[in-house]
Amino acid sequence: MELRDDPTISILLTDDETIREINGEWRGIDEATDVLSFPAHPADDFPESPDHLGDIVISLPYAQRLVEAQDHHHRIAAQLGIKPEALQWSLEDEVSFLFVHGLLHLVGYDHGSPEEESQMRTMERRLWQQMTD
Repeated sequence: MELRDDPTISILLTDDETIREINGEWRGIDEATDVLSFPAHPADDFPESPDHLGDIVISLPYAQRLVEAQDHHHRIAAQLGIKPEALQWSLEDEVSFLFVHGLLHLVGYDHGSPEEESQMRTMERRLWQQMTD
């Protein structure tokens, strides 16, 4: 998929309580999460040149806990074929990774099945590499 015409994305960096409330309201899940995505267009009816892709909400405290747990750090290092200690991973890196994940949801990627998850992880890796090169 190729995007043209510089579409916009709304991004909210927030706390656990706010993302928990949003998650409860929109997904019926009363708990905090790392990132939520709200596409402006359904995946099966995605416009050729959208003006707005949608909204991404990221919890900074949750992201900090992910940095400390090193889950994404280790996963990305493995996908890149490098040792985790060779890959620096800060809160900024985690938030960038969560943004990439959220962006992929906005343009129709998902991880509901093993095949979808594999495709999405491949795109995460590609976008992550482009951002960090």
